[in-house]
Amino acid sequence: MRLVTWNIHGGLGRDGRRDLGRVAALLQDMKCEVAALQEVGDAHRSGVETELADQASWLGRRLGWFVAYGPNLVLRGQPYGNAILSRFPIVHAHNYDLSVPSREPRGCLRADLSLPGGQSLHLFDLHLGLSGGERRRQAAMLFSADLLRDTALAAPLVLCGDFNMWSPLPGPILRLLRTALRDAAVVCGTRRATYPSALPLLRLDRAYVDAGVEVLRCGVVNDPRTRAASDHLPLWVDLVPRATTFTSTLTTTSTTTAAK
Repeated sequence: MRLVTWNIHGGLGRDGRRDLGRVAALLQDMKCEVAALQEVGDAHRSGVETELADQASWLGRRLGWFVAYGPNLVLRGQPYGNAILSRFPIVHAHNYDLSVPSREPRGCLRADLSLPGGQSLHLFDLHLGLSGGERRRQAAMLFSADLLRDTALAAPLVLCGDFNMWSPLPGPILRLLRTALRDAAVVCGTRRATYPSALPLLRLDRAYVDAGVEVLRCGVVNDPRTRAASDHLPLWVDLVPRATTFTSTLTTTSTTTAAK
């Protein structure tokens, strides 16, 4: 299956156009089966068209896909957060609060997908904060027993989204991620910057997998259309969930690591 993770900036492109139809068309052109999106909504503007107020539902209807939506804030009646769109049924969804006091509300959306052949996949779609201290606190929440280390997680797992990790140097969050998961781009030797889309310098958008997922290919779509559609470029991963007879490194790794 092909997964795309993309911060769509509320559908507002670098050309000043707010065009969700363009986002939907690009997802179709990327031939993905699942899309994990961030900044879905228009909470920071007034006068948004009523039919586009719930951008996640609008995109789901346009694509004909299943939708899970995790709004992290609502302003002027407009939701804003993360969304997972899938050609495959979403049998369960839950939005986890990763908010830190005095910072913009953040979250991680989980969707459990029912794949062909009786396979399942846990997909986590997140958007971390802008400051290092904020992200460290969010990482502790992320790798808690209530979230990624929940012993009820029995299927292969993918964690993706906008990590907002600006520094290329390994920090505590990156070391924690590498301890428990594998970076899809590193596995494939295809690390590419995704932000800003006009001249990509930073690898903010990433996808990590556990031992239950085989990564086949990974890349970034950098062309005139994607550069115009958002301030981030989309990251795609071709992956194969393996049989679920494995022991996840997430649940066997000591949870004390997350608190460091």
